Amino acid sequence: MPPYTIRLASVVTHFPGAAPDEVEGLVTEPLEESIREMPEVKTITSESRSGLSVITVELLVEVSNSELQSVWTTLRNKVGDTRKFLPSNVMGPIVKDDDIGTVFGVILGVTGDGVPYRILEDYAKDVREELLQLPDVAKIKYGGIQEERIFIEFDDKQLAQYDLGGNELRNIIAATNVLSPAGKINVGRKRIELEPSGSFENLDDLKNTLIPAGKGSVVYLKDITTKIFRDYNTPAEKIVKINGQKAIALFVSLKDGANIVRMGEDIDNVLPVINNRLPLGVEVVRSASQDHVVKGQVNDFLINLVQSVVIVLAVMLFFLGFRTGSLVAALLPMVILSTFFFLNLMDIGLNKVSLAALIISLGLLVDNGIVVSESILVNMKQGMNTFEAGVYSGKVLIIPLLISSLTTASAFLPFALANTPMGEISSPLFWVVSSTILGSWLLAFTFIPLLAVVIVKTRKRSDDQKPGVIDYYMEKLNRWYNGVLYHVLQRPFLFLGFIVFLFVVALVSMQWLPFKLVPDSDRNLVTVDIKFPSGTHIDYTEKAADDIGQYIADNLLVADDYPDGAPGVLDYSAFIGEGPEPYDLGYFKDEANSNYAHMLLNTTGDVDNDYIIAKVDSFCFNYIPDADIRVNRLTGAGASGTPVEVRISGSDPDRLAMIAEEVKEKLVETEGTKNITDDWGPKVKKLAVEIDEERARRVGLTNIEVASALNTGLSGMQIGGLYDADEEIPIFLRSFDYKELDVSSLNTFTIFSSATGQNIPLTQVADVSVAWQFAKVKRKDLKRTITAGSYLKPGYNASDIFEDIGPWMDVQKAGWSAGYDYEFGGEDEDTNENLGAIFANLPLAFFLILILLVLQFNSIRKSTIIILAIPLGMIGVVAGWYIGGSFVSFFGVLGVIALAGIVVNNAIILIDRIDVEINENPDVDRRDAILRAANNRFRPVLLTTLTTSLGMLPLLFGGGLLWEPLTLAIIFGLFFATLITLLFVPVLYRLFFRIPFKDYVFNERILD
Repeated sequence: MPPYTIRLASVVTHFPGAAPDEVEGLVTEPLEESIREMPEVKTITSESRSGLSVITVELLVEVSNSELQSVWTTLRNKVGDTRKFLPSNVMGPIVKDDDIGTVFGVILGVTGDGVPYRILEDYAKDVREELLQLPDVAKIKYGGIQEERIFIEFDDKQLAQYDLGGNELRNIIAATNVLSPAGKINVGRKRIELEPSGSFENLDDLKNTLIPAGKGSVVYLKDITTKIFRDYNTPAEKIVKINGQKAIALFVSLKDGANIVRMGEDIDNVLPVINNRLPLGVEVVRSASQDHVVKGQVNDFLINLVQSVVIVLAVMLFFLGFRTGSLVAALLPMVILSTFFFLNLMDIGLNKVSLAALIISLGLLVDNGIVVSESILVNMKQGMNTFEAGVYSGKVLIIPLLISSLTTASAFLPFALANTPMGEISSPLFWVVSSTILGSWLLAFTFIPLLAVVIVKTRKRSDDQKPGVIDYYMEKLNRWYNGVLYHVLQRPFLFLGFIVFLFVVALVSMQWLPFKLVPDSDRNLVTVDIKFPSGTHIDYTEKAADDIGQYIADNLLVADDYPDGAPGVLDYSAFIGEGPEPYDLGYFKDEANSNYAHMLLNTTGDVDNDYIIAKVDSFCFNYIPDADIRVNRLTGAGASGTPVEVRISGSDPDRLAMIAEEVKEKLVETEGTKNITDDWGPKVKKLAVEIDEERARRVGLTNIEVASALNTGLSGMQIGGLYDADEEIPIFLRSFDYKELDVSSLNTFTIFSSATGQNIPLTQVADVSVAWQFAKVKRKDLKRTITAGSYLKPGYNASDIFEDIGPWMDVQKAGWSAGYDYEFGGEDEDTNENLGAIFANLPLAFFLILILLVLQFNSIRKSTIIILAIPLGMIGVVAGWYIGGSFVSFFGVLGVIALAGIVVNNAIILIDRIDVEINENPDVDRRDAILRAANNRFRPVLLTTLTTSLGMLPLLFGGGLLWEPLTLAIIFGLFFATLITLLFVPVLYRLFFRIPFKDYVFNERILD
């Protein structure tokens, strides 16, 4: 897909030890207040959870890509200015905008069954260094790296024998392990730095640290602690597994302007070399491969393009004959080559949209050639030689065809002007179609007349010479059309009434068509999002991912004995605690959280995805009921992740949660919904330790000493670091039985008091009670906002759900207190934003078309005839969507707008021919002129309809769901638009210019 500008950045602030409501009040709110002063900001959303604030800033679509960096600089300055108003012990805030929008299209995993993480990490670093040498690789990030720690475990009772406690031990070690300057000394003419020892250089230095004990004695640290060792952080913060094996992931991104297919081929070439060097059991494997997907889809589109070229050529050669058809056929390679030249100048590469635009353009680019070729042949039949016919055709058609080409291009203009994600994705359509059509216009009046002189012989058919089979049937069809047109012109109001009736029926029946802004990705990839309640231990999340992985391995994994053609999973990977880096335009990464896991299942094909989703979804529902697990296809680029969202905003969190529960109950009752949840989650327990300052002072303890002792004993506290090679390994002090400590342990937990030299029970200085709190507080535009969301069952769309619950929501809102409100998000919001941007630019496109028409005809009436013909193409469009069993989408709307440009194109040619007939034969009956003009343009209009419609069949059958609504709209809409052009336009011309047909007798000889 083409790239689009992502106008998002996040502001991350750590506030250790703070509850979610404290994070919200002390960190999130001040930052939001400062950020909202920026005029470029569209929305501010935030999440405040224990010890962490994450604010997401979205900019207005008016902010261009070139302005982004200056806006982010302003954001950093705003955040920096607010830092002084935040609590002193916060870490940050940090503005993250670097990798937002970067897609890491290839994910590799370094696996090694039983290999220690330290060794595996060394291999991963070597692989990364080698891959960075590839010419198309921009950056490579790690995933699943386990952080090493040096742990000092102690026993309170043992330390008490030496008149020590955890706090005292921490202070002594921290004061010993220092790296501090000691000044400089004069030595002759030089100043030499003094470098005192002190910092730990290895684990033995730490173990042999001298600790002052009671009564003036000193002991080694190793003698008064239970264990000092180097290990990985437990519990782990993030874990990566590929096919069930622990791994270290390498996320590879592409340089700007580079070719992801070429990068993938380079990686494929170098991986066997790397794997041959690695020891047995260690291997580099692929986890996600966007390059393979791109290669396959681009190849498919190129095949579709070739098929379209063949179809268009076949239609022209079949209906025009070899000599005449070859005139137009010569346009195709010339225009396509010129289009590639201009695309290179505009830096538009090969992607789904640009290739689809070429396929759409194939039928349009031959229109000019067909009209010019047909005109040359008609003039030759009237006695002109080839040269005269070519010159005369150019003189008569050059301006009308230019105007018609410009009007067609103008219809695509709103997509180039829309600054929304879908507008940017679809903008290549305008540039490709415009360059193609204008290129074909230029070549139609230079290349085709030149070839006509060389190829077409001046020859009249004698009266006794029989026409060819195609000419014979075309003439019969033409005569049938002339008869129909004659009868329609005699009964114009009956015909117009019938057309209006069909138009009303089409508009009314549109409401029953399903709507989806962008269909889900057709990539052979299924995602599994696992979310437990906040605070869930990562081991529990890992077990859920392992259970799903084991089910896949036992039931779905493709093996050697797997039946051919059966749906299955090729391989799977799990990212636990933190999602992978963005691997697709439809996926965004959240901040790390122990209750979250993201799985990628590479499947045997797009058509197999639904089967695998149903199987995995059923397993999760039956065997992991306590988690919110969503098994889905990838979301289409530019669309929201959750299709149905209801946002409720207000001040009281409890009231918001109550309303959200009612909304979720309503969604459960609504047909077509599944995986219903909210983004706050249930309340979680916390233990409130109320320190009694008076009792604490009596035993010589302060509040900070009590908190530090609890943190050190229960979780561990960092007390410095040890430098090893090129990294610093943090040193943590913790109780030896930290894993066994639980709620009941608090009653016996003791704190050493240096003042009394005794271990003081926690219950003597504090009261412990259980309390409930929201695990996180979310806000949108400075208001607390809880979002109830739902995914959809197959066959349903978001608009159906919003339509069902909308009236109910209005009734509920009437009973809410002042200050509480709701809004629909998800696909509803995406639709309003993306289609709203398109519709906002439609008046400009309409104005340009109107100006071009007035310039061409210098007549309001003729321009009005063409304008009135535009919307009637909807009759064929709606019929096509119903016949094809399709849906309305963003690109479907694009197809309707594109159809409008094609209808204008044909109508211009027809009305211009009527004017030519009247101007060149002033004495001719205007009724004869209408019939002769329609007869003259019947064959070109019919051929352009066939070439455009049939040329899009490969895109219809091979382009996937993304292009289905667009192709159906153009194919079926164009067939009906042909009827509009050939019948509706002459009828309106007759009525607008008051040309009577009541007493007119049709004589076919006027057509000769």
